[in-house]
Amino acid sequence: MNEQSTNRGQEPRDETRERLLDAAERLFCQKGFEATSIRDLTALAGCNIAAVNYHFGDKKRLYAEMFRRQVRGMVAQDFRAMEEVMAGPSPCLEDLLRRVISPPLKAAFRNEPPATAVQLMVREVLNQHVDMEAMTMDLRELYLPRMSEVLRRLVPGLDRAHSELAAFSLDAMTMHPLLFMPFYMARIKGLDLDALIEYTVRFTACAIRAMAKGNPEG
Repeated sequence: MNEQSTNRGQEPRDETRERLLDAAERLFCQKGFEATSIRDLTALAGCNIAAVNYHFGDKKRLYAEMFRRQVRGMVAQDFRAMEEVMAGPSPCLEDLLRRVISPPLKAAFRNEPPATAVQLMVREVLNQHVDMEAMTMDLRELYLPRMSEVLRRLVPGLDRAHSELAAFSLDAMTMHPLLFMPFYMARIKGLDLDALIEYTVRFTACAIRAMAKGNPEG
């Protein structure tokens, strides 16, 4: 019998693990790491305390894995966006940017995951409470190379170095309004979510094309 097989009345082990991660996402984002107990987590997940140790080792590792799951999910979502845009009849930079920028900003506007988890992760990285190298591994090794490749295909004249900078900049242009959504809405009169998304898309597209135009090798 393999690891995911179960006896009658038992559930696959990975379901318990995912429920713990779901509970961690909800409680850590609401209460913070210190105020969230293992009993809180297991009560919400519907499992026993031993499950935390079995699947993660301790609360701190569960905390870190919650962030890694969010990053992996965002990377997978952006990969789907890249594949679908590039498979279309007329691939367009603005279409790609809109597909990448819209989901996290909509989640931030509604104060929902993954935005709340990413907001917490950024604070924890800045405060050195989590390992930035581990948190960003998927971004460095998977997302950035693929995004820079797609940007070069969409923007003639964009070389490898500038495409990697553009991929970093796209992440930054998405992250800032995700982190400061209430400030944006309170400060800029008449700004709504759709307008903010379109502004971010247009600003980023103009910047990327300007880099390609100013590239002496392009």
